[in-house]
Amino acid sequence: MIKRGLLILLVLAVSVLAGQQLLQGSGYLLLVMPEGDISLEMSFWTALVLLLLSWVAAVWISTLLGWLSHPLAGLKERYQRNRAQRALNMTVKGLKDLAEGRWKKARKQLSRSAKNSGAALINYLAAAQAAHYEGREEEAEAFLKLASESTPDAGLAVDFTQARIQLDHGHYEQALATLVRLHQKVPNHPLVLRQLKEVHVALADWKPLLNLLPEFRKYRIYSTQELDLLERQVYLRRFDELLRASGSRETFQAISDLWEALPGRLKNEDELILAFSRVLVKQEKFAQAEQLIKRALRNHWSSDLVKEYGTLPVEAEPKRRLLEAEKWLQERPNDPVLLHCLARISQQLELWGKALEYYQTSQRLAPSDAINAEISRLYAALGDERKSQYFNQLALQGLHRQLPDLPLPKPGR
Repeated sequence: MIKRGLLILLVLAVSVLAGQQLLQGSGYLLLVMPEGDISLEMSFWTALVLLLLSWVAAVWISTLLGWLSHPLAGLKERYQRNRAQRALNMTVKGLKDLAEGRWKKARKQLSRSAKNSGAALINYLAAAQAAHYEGREEEAEAFLKLASESTPDAGLAVDFTQARIQLDHGHYEQALATLVRLHQKVPNHPLVLRQLKEVHVALADWKPLLNLLPEFRKYRIYSTQELDLLERQVYLRRFDELLRASGSRETFQAISDLWEALPGRLKNEDELILAFSRVLVKQEKFAQAEQLIKRALRNHWSSDLVKEYGTLPVEAEPKRRLLEAEKWLQERPNDPVLLHCLARISQQLELWGKALEYYQTSQRLAPSDAINAEISRLYAALGDERKSQYFNQLALQGLHRQLPDLPLPKPGR
């Protein structure tokens, strides 16, 4: 407002000055034609005013002629601006409806305004999501195709949206193909790596997930604690997978390689040690299984490993295991799990009295249905029905079918 006032004052001042000069009539202008017959004389200021008026008239006439030559150009431009504004408003409403869960309304508004919104890619991607949430999968695919055609260099955005839709529907094989393509384009993208993890876990596809673990750490996709838990889970599942398939030399080599590839801290994990020892037993590598558990127990005491040590097959040197376990008993004389382990090894060596002694000591320290059932079975095999029935009553029914396979006395012995 101040600038406009100053401009008006300046114009008024110039006008007053020009008027004074016109009244004074100072200076004149003489125009003579080349033949000399015609001449035109006027004051300088009058000539200047006429010149300015002529210029204004020329500009106005030029503008008028331009409008007459294209009378609808302005109307068309104004119409286009209004249409773009309406499309933008409809797009905003469609995105709002999408965020609020009104899928049908969002899909219609976003698709109708796509061509004129100035951001067709956004409209089509959002419309694809709305159609997906509605359950209109064919329309979702059509919108994704339109999005790709509207912006040819937006392949990543289209693939991301498609992968999310496929994951939501549980189409993991299709999602995997999309994500592998994305991973090749942007190998360090956090969202791609997270979704690849989600797909592989859903498909129980542990081997490729093992290969992704270094990338998860390198690009810090998860926290250290989350990565440690994931790494442990993946190795365990991979061991289980190979254990179910074990039988050939190639499979055993793959399992051995997997164990060697384990990070050092995971080689002290009880579950992984147990998994590998069971593979060794299945491959009849009994001595290796026994040494693996024994080394682990020297590093850290574990009731689960002690229990496994007592259930190793008879072929796993029971005499050596009994001597080793009795050394441990000197340091842990009241460990019920260790006593249970010694009872089972003694039974493998057909030392029935010693086995019963260890069983009953363990049972007194920590009574359990499993120990009662094993004692009952052994007394029954020895022909002592009264004691067998007594311990059988202490045991829960049905546990007999879960007892480990251990030698029993033969009738008459």
